[in-house]
Amino acid sequence: MPVNVLTKSDFTPRPATEAAGHFAKKAALTHLAFEKLSAEAKAHAFRVATVHKARMVQDIRNVVEKAIEQGTDWSAVQRELLKKFDVEGVPRPALYRLRAMFLQNTMQAYNDARREVLDDPEVVQFFPYRMYWTVGDGTPGVNNVRATHAALHGKVFAWDDPFWDAHTPPWDWGCRCTFVSLTAGQAKARGEVIDLPYVRTRIQVPGTERRGIAEKPGFARGKFDLRSIEAELRKAVEGMIGEEGT
Repeated sequence: MPVNVLTKSDFTPRPATEAAGHFAKKAALTHLAFEKLSAEAKAHAFRVATVHKARMVQDIRNVVEKAIEQGTDWSAVQRELLKKFDVEGVPRPALYRLRAMFLQNTMQAYNDARREVLDDPEVVQFFPYRMYWTVGDGTPGVNNVRATHAALHGKVFAWDDPFWDAHTPPWDWGCRCTFVSLTAGQAKARGEVIDLPYVRTRIQVPGTERRGIAEKPGFARGKFDLRSIEAELRKAVEGMIGEEGT
């Protein structure tokens, strides 16, 4: 196996349905239901700014899931989303908001699937470390990178460090960061390997644990087995369904 830093192109492309599968585990919630959740539960919910109708949030979520699954171009997704706003008589949001929503969820789905590939024991055997990387050079403000994200630029953690449960990009709204895998030799050459306590004391970043939502056999698009969802998120979904009468 090569000793170069791994990138997505180093692996045989996996079906987009795998990324869509990660996204499908997000439950669609209205703005009010979403705001009542803890940071941990919010990481597994889907909402759209200014949209307050549960059915419409679900419809938009389904459009995004389909786009991830089929690799639909953003322009086509944009037209379909705007059409739904027009049909429902809901004021159109700013296009940059729609695009940010789409990119955030798409990046998260693909990075979750990518992390699943890199967690394979055969890969971990040769590449046991990962390095956090921003779109800038680690200087706050460069390419509009936030200070909390820039502070992580170039930091190296073991592949199974709890850090990645909270900060696998995108871990914050609008996050454009990424990560690359390193061999033990590459990690050693970069110097200090950071541990989680260091991050918690030196860098002020919110921590949210990613927890999967199980799906029952015969899972239908947009329909969840509520018994399998984390308690707080399940309560929010049940309450929303009761309010909407859906």
